[in-house]
Amino acid sequence: MYKDCDEVRAAGKAPLYRGDPGYTPALDRNGDGIACEHGNS
Repeated sequence: MYKDCDEVRAAGKAPLYRGDPGYTPALDRNGDGIACEHGNS
């Protein structure tokens, strides 16, 4: 599990989609099912 979107990006895994390993609602600020997308820290 990633601590924050900086870790996700550093691992080259951004964006994360609902159902992907490492996705959590805490990383999906706008609740659209896509975490750490561009402009969504």
